[in-house]
Amino acid sequence: MAKITNWDDITKLPTNTMAESTVLGCCLLGGKEIYEKAKGWIRENNAFYSEDHKKVWKVMEKLYKDKRTIDLVTVSALAKDEYGREKISAYWLSSLSEDLPTSQSVEEYSKIVWEKYIQREAAKSAQKLYGVTTKEFNKTNEVLQEHKSLINELENLQPTSVKPMHEIIDRAEEAILKSANIIKFNNKILDSFAGGMTRKELTVLGGRPGHGKSVFAVNILKGLVESGVKVMLINREMTLEETMKRVFAMEAYPDFSDVTYGKIRHSEFTDNEKRNLGNIVNKCYEKYTEDNCIIVDHIRTLEDTLIEIGRHKPDVVIDDYIQLITVNGLKNRDRRFEIEEILTQYKWACKEHDCHAILVSQLNREIEKRFNPRPMMSDYAESGVIEQTAESALFVYYPYNFNSEQNSRYGSEIITAKTRYGKIGRYECGFNGNRCKFFYTQEEAALSAAKNNQKTKNI
Repeated sequence: MAKITNWDDITKLPTNTMAESTVLGCCLLGGKEIYEKAKGWIRENNAFYSEDHKKVWKVMEKLYKDKRTIDLVTVSALAKDEYGREKISAYWLSSLSEDLPTSQSVEEYSKIVWEKYIQREAAKSAQKLYGVTTKEFNKTNEVLQEHKSLINELENLQPTSVKPMHEIIDRAEEAILKSANIIKFNNKILDSFAGGMTRKELTVLGGRPGHGKSVFAVNILKGLVESGVKVMLINREMTLEETMKRVFAMEAYPDFSDVTYGKIRHSEFTDNEKRNLGNIVNKCYEKYTEDNCIIVDHIRTLEDTLIEIGRHKPDVVIDDYIQLITVNGLKNRDRRFEIEEILTQYKWACKEHDCHAILVSQLNREIEKRFNPRPMMSDYAESGVIEQTAESALFVYYPYNFNSEQNSRYGSEIITAKTRYGKIGRYECGFNGNRCKFFYTQEEAALSAAKNNQKTKNI
């Protein structure tokens, strides 16, 4: 530790005015959402060293409390009323927003601002304590008491995750009125049975190989796109081409039913079927765009996954499947630790980006040794971690190779094992592999089952 020879050295207060101006510029560009992120760290005006920066932050704080928009126009107008045109000019304010990094990095810069503030306060406290200790006739207990008091003041400056109650109440009201928190599957059965999806939360979708969990995930993607929800599908097993083949098969029903998944896979078409395939492709061009659908197949690590989520900002992420995700730094650790880290980081990503994540998971092989092989929570690999972390757990079950007593009437089942908002239980539905499609109404399911049975008889 360096020896203190001059108090002038220690009182050269730590600052980072570039970080201060960056935070303000990000808030001007990003509005209320970005301001709230910055406010999580910066809890008072004094955190800013620059007097001008303090004034701008105070203006933003007032706009936020009054539930007004935070942008260059509103801040400039209110700053003019509060401090005068010559003090806070519109030109100077606009310069804060130039050459900025992404506004999503505002928390990092806000942290720097707050840390510099704590350092300044610590330096002031150290100087004050030095003055107390050098006073003649001061008793030891008085010095110690002053020391404790100053330490408590510094500890109170530590950031807190606790939000003011008025902010919590306002945000809850906003979510209720706008129904912004709930994302629907765009399927009456799934929405009533599973309760829809809530932003900032996780759903785990499980199934054994061959039971249709990946196809079910693509069915969910289709429904979300059709309802105007931006969805991101991360495929760790299938290629992009294979994914789109399944989408084509789904989109072929019912208008172009002659184009089946089998024909698509083997490229076996009549001239008429080729024309219909072209119609399906044109249909997909219109429906699936960069604005509502992102499909990737090259991501291996958790770190790269989180970067992609932050880059694209989807409403829903579908990750197929989590056992194939690697975590840097945990390669030689117990797999349970990796799964725990994956779920934890996904949870934080959902909160940060205001989205929902559906994580597809393999089930233990032991399930197939039971008389009743219907899945349950204990069948998840690392089930304890999953059960604790995920808000909802669904299973896809297709009892095609089990005894008749366990068979579904319509071919497949969707099972809700855990949910906060729907119902626990199972729902029988149809599944047609040639369409890569699940059927949820009893009429559709029965028709699908009849066609499958007829096909089996003809073989």
